[in-house]
Amino acid sequence: MVILGIDPGLAGMGFGAVACGAAPSISLLKCGAIRTSPEHHISQRLFQIHKDLGQLMETVKPDVVAVEDIFSLVRYPKAGMMLGGVMAVIYLAVVPSGIAVIEVTPREVKNALAAYGAATKAQVREATKRALGIGQLKSFHAADALAVALTVYYRSYRGKDDILPGRGSQKNIRG
Repeated sequence: MVILGIDPGLAGMGFGAVACGAAPSISLLKCGAIRTSPEHHISQRLFQIHKDLGQLMETVKPDVVAVEDIFSLVRYPKAGMMLGGVMAVIYLAVVPSGIAVIEVTPREVKNALAAYGAATKAQVREATKRALGIGQLKSFHAADALAVALTVYYRSYRGKDDILPGRGSQKNIRG
């Protein structure tokens, strides 16, 4: 089974695909970031994300797509609106294929990987590398996306939710 984790972003959207077997078997398939240019209009950038995500899904063939739930501070309403557009594009790329979309909060990711809800990005990145047995992750976007995928994997084996194919009903949930 393949879980595709996504760290939403307009300039750089991280992705990380992991292959899962029976617990605790998990391995890295692919990771990186979809990048857009700030020189292009927002419509072109969102279209590029849609197109690139569609190609990525054709390549990794995920069974589940896990997305970090976005949040926006009141101080940055424009950023929140931009991220809302990115989330809409993600849903439009994934939902027609019938693949479950699972949202995970940043706090749940930090708890699942670093056992501390206020962990730093560096701590989560190191925990992600250890969990996957890899030496290096250059992109924080990719590391965050892999952490989201790992969180969904861990969540399913703790019995919190029956979200994985073959383990009960697939449903959209919030972490």
